[in-house]
Amino acid sequence: MSEFKPLSTADIQWNEAGLPFSSQYKDAYFSLANGLEETRYVFLQNNQLPQRWQQLTEQQCFTIAETGFGTGLNFLTTWLCWRESAPKNARLHFLSVEKHPLTIEDLQQSLKLWPQLSELSAQLIESYPHLCPGHHRISFDDGRVQLTLMLGDAEQMYESLQGRVDAWYLDGFSPAKNPQMWSERLFAAMAAHSHDHTTFSTFTAASVVSKAATAQGFNIEKAAGFGNKREMLKGVFRYSQTPAIERKPWFSLPPTATVSQQKALVIGAGIAGCSSARALANRGWEVELIDRHKAIAQEASGNDQGVLYAKLPAVPTLQSRIHLSGYMYSLRLLQRLLPEQESWDSCGVLQLALNPQEQKKQQKLLDLNHYPRQLVTAVDSTRASQIAGVQVPHPGLYFPDSGWINPPSLCRALTEHKKIKLSLGQSIKTLQQKPDSKIWQALDAAGAVIAEAPIVIVATAREATDFPELQQLPLKSIRGQVSSLPQPLETQLNCVVCGNSYISPPHNGRFCFGATFDLHSKNQQLCLNDHQENLSNTLKLIPELAQQLQPSDSTQWQGRVGFRCTSPDYLPLIGPAANHQAFVESYAELRNNAKAIIPSSPQHHDGLYVSLGHGSKGMITAPLAAEILASQISGDPLPIERELLDALNPSRFIIKDLIRRAI
Repeated sequence: MSEFKPLSTADIQWNEAGLPFSSQYKDAYFSLANGLEETRYVFLQNNQLPQRWQQLTEQQCFTIAETGFGTGLNFLTTWLCWRESAPKNARLHFLSVEKHPLTIEDLQQSLKLWPQLSELSAQLIESYPHLCPGHHRISFDDGRVQLTLMLGDAEQMYESLQGRVDAWYLDGFSPAKNPQMWSERLFAAMAAHSHDHTTFSTFTAASVVSKAATAQGFNIEKAAGFGNKREMLKGVFRYSQTPAIERKPWFSLPPTATVSQQKALVIGAGIAGCSSARALANRGWEVELIDRHKAIAQEASGNDQGVLYAKLPAVPTLQSRIHLSGYMYSLRLLQRLLPEQESWDSCGVLQLALNPQEQKKQQKLLDLNHYPRQLVTAVDSTRASQIAGVQVPHPGLYFPDSGWINPPSLCRALTEHKKIKLSLGQSIKTLQQKPDSKIWQALDAAGAVIAEAPIVIVATAREATDFPELQQLPLKSIRGQVSSLPQPLETQLNCVVCGNSYISPPHNGRFCFGATFDLHSKNQQLCLNDHQENLSNTLKLIPELAQQLQPSDSTQWQGRVGFRCTSPDYLPLIGPAANHQAFVESYAELRNNAKAIIPSSPQHHDGLYVSLGHGSKGMITAPLAAEILASQISGDPLPIERELLDALNPSRFIIKDLIRRAI
């Protein structure tokens, strides 16, 4: 696993004119003469971007990658020009890396310098992520513009990127003052993501840059520099070196789908399916969303309140990094889609330490300082009680931006798009491809065709294994029961409180709490014993409130039973569906040598993808999963690091079983 370490934010000094200057690198963030015009000249003009954009077709995607996000000036200037120059439905991906990101306060002060960008600046500030290492995908203009802000070392971030780049902005601090960034590794990563017509430009004419770019296949030329700079560099990528054999070829993705019509079927209208439909529709795909129920969100996504937060370990793991990325992505999605306090509420979450062992874990998390204080802070029982509005007997961690969400409301909001067609009350029994065609057909029990398309996403939880193509996926169901009771008069709870269970603030006059976790039961009916177990767990969290909730009779109990679909490693399965038998045959050597280098490309079922196994974390994994799938299908840059994508790849279990000689 690549190193995951806390970020240090930018140390900025402000000169007499109010311009930012880096104390770390002793360099300015942009031209002191006119930073906006410098961006337009060095990057837009010398990459010939307005002219190239005018030649794009509808729904076509153009990708820019930048070194040094800084104040965001290059991104905002590019976004403004994109609005003015690109076709209405073309899409822009802007990838940018920053090792020392600005605090939100410094970002706001910097962007006040450019009133002509104020509309766009306000949107960037509103969506600016918590400063955690890794990739952060942020959407603007209804998905027409996507910013992927990568926080960390430029070399590592671009090596972990999966995607192709059309133009590079090389805009870190000058090579003389920041030589670590302008390294051979960085230019090698650039070459790995470039194609025959990829361009780059940079404000510097330093020979170290010219030599490194030339060595990686860029044709270089000098141009007149901006302002007082005599020269600058620009270039075009002309050749690609023979790529090395991938160490883990089984995680390679299939080629981007080449289809005559951008049409897809999504099976399953829970949070995973609705998110997938919306992510594709935002890219111009015609999507038919099919479910056997007569309304959406009828299975595990149908609970009245779900908790939106990521439980974090003291030392980040692949799993926790995925959950944290998903959590922050879901927060940004909710802010765009749903009115707060009607269908969701970022009221905060208290994660209580109910015993000394948990207190020790939480203290270690704080001591190691892997997470910014804006994301999570420590509270004692007094402060926890003030936040909750009720007596809380335990200390804990406080997540101020977290809260609760009504999942059906999110599902409805996701499907409100002109490119999405709902087909409800349709039960699919079989998937098949037309003979001599890559078109998938969804058939009912009588063999009649319900719908057809070249792309299918299956998001039906455990029932996905009813399809022969997916029957080898190692999915299991875990029964969970949530409970609710009427809100007593003058009883309030201001935030979500959780530990070994959770309770949410009242919604529609009732408190929702739970949930049980039963690996073996298949009972779909509500159980009084489970209600009592949920209340007993709430009593350990907040005794004062739980005692007030005691029902006077059993008729006051309400609740819901759902079955969480999980995988053996409790991470979802997101990506193309492997041809199981072909995988086993191609990578059989792993049974004898787990470190074998096998050059075979993986074989998948063409056009068949899955979003499964989200378990109890669907609110923070399913929307990100949808963005991953839509990016894979459309050929866009992927929204998270390669090693995290590998950890979610559905074929990982075939490889694990081969290495263990289980198959």
